[in-house]
Amino acid sequence: MKRRDFLLAAALSSIVPLHAATAQQQVKPEVVATPFKQRWPDAPYARNIWTMQVFENRLYFGTGNSSNFGPSSNAGPVPVVSYDGKKFAEEYTVNEEQIARYYQAGKVLFVPGHDSRDDWSYGNLYRRVGGTWAKLRTIPHGIHVYDIRHYAGRLIAVGGAYNQPISAWISDDDAATWKAAALLPNPALAGSEIPAGRNTRVLDQSARVVGRFWTLFEIGDSLYASTTAPLGHALDDAHPQTATLFRFDPARNGFQPLAFGHLSTLFPGSSAKGDQTGLVQRWARFGKETVYIGGWQHNDHQWLPIGLFAAASPQKAHQLPLPSGERPWDILVRDGRLYCLSASDEGQGQSRISVTRFDRDLKKGTAVLSFTAPTFARSFAVYQGRFYFGLGTETEISTSLSEAAGTVLSTPFIP
Repeated sequence: MKRRDFLLAAALSSIVPLHAATAQQQVKPEVVATPFKQRWPDAPYARNIWTMQVFENRLYFGTGNSSNFGPSSNAGPVPVVSYDGKKFAEEYTVNEEQIARYYQAGKVLFVPGHDSRDDWSYGNLYRRVGGTWAKLRTIPHGIHVYDIRHYAGRLIAVGGAYNQPISAWISDDDAATWKAAALLPNPALAGSEIPAGRNTRVLDQSARVVGRFWTLFEIGDSLYASTTAPLGHALDDAHPQTATLFRFDPARNGFQPLAFGHLSTLFPGSSAKGDQTGLVQRWARFGKETVYIGGWQHNDHQWLPIGLFAAASPQKAHQLPLPSGERPWDILVRDGRLYCLSASDEGQGQSRISVTRFDRDLKKGTAVLSFTAPTFARSFAVYQGRFYFGLGTETEISTSLSEAAGTVLSTPFIP
């Protein structure tokens, strides 16, 4: 696509507010660049900008594709690319199929090893400190490391593991060494004592693969894991129950299952189809509640949006309003306000991209900007006083993949 054609397609229309009091504004997004076109010239799905992270006055991007099923399957290794407001720089390369998440802890930036291209005896964690990247290969049996978080004085990691009863790890020495978290039975849930799994060949030996822990998130004073973890009475159980929500117990160094089934109380008003599993995908603490985007597990390691929700506890969740027909993709908190990125299909190769603002009470959303583009925006950030948007593409949203995937757009920040 030529630059002038893309600029025409991306021109911002009049804002469509959720509330009449919102003033209309005319904003045209600036096309910053398509920085991953050279790395994946013929693979728009791998150019998906899954996440964006501001760290030490640079903007970081997560791309690649870890799916085994395509399109552009197993697209690593993946460059770590950052932007300083003027130019892009390739700082490092992770030996993974995808960068799906960054995690900042003070002056340290982590990349969990989402899908390692190394052998699976250890999982990977990448760390940037003082401007230098390093690879930590210390997580035992870590086929996938999807998420990490500091909690209760230790570092917790979750993902997919083999030859251990749970896909979660704990480090007491800042990632130098790890031990498997304990699987804690819940007497209120039948069959939660014994992990069920499937036999497979891993490193040329028979191993048991037991579920996956996808995301770590906090509600109230507790740490939870959003999971697809089969649990049953025996390993040969033909229909093991799938636990979708675990809570971390810091006193016992383990996770306890809280809910079975494709949907938990975290996604009120939603209904699963077939074997769809609802997972928490994006989240942020906001006042006394946690705001999060629910997503269906999709295309191996990826997800499609369910809706935008808030909860003071897993039993007290409610859905938040967005512009009609729009699906949420990302959230961020800025200056005491929460912003949600959403998009809808306009037809004829066009998507409408919107940002909705919520104040502390979360009682209403206000659409602060909206514009059309050749595809939806999967991630966004506020950087140097501007909004930045990372365009994506998906296998179940349009009939064909968008060549605009991986393009970075920018608009003025609207508070």
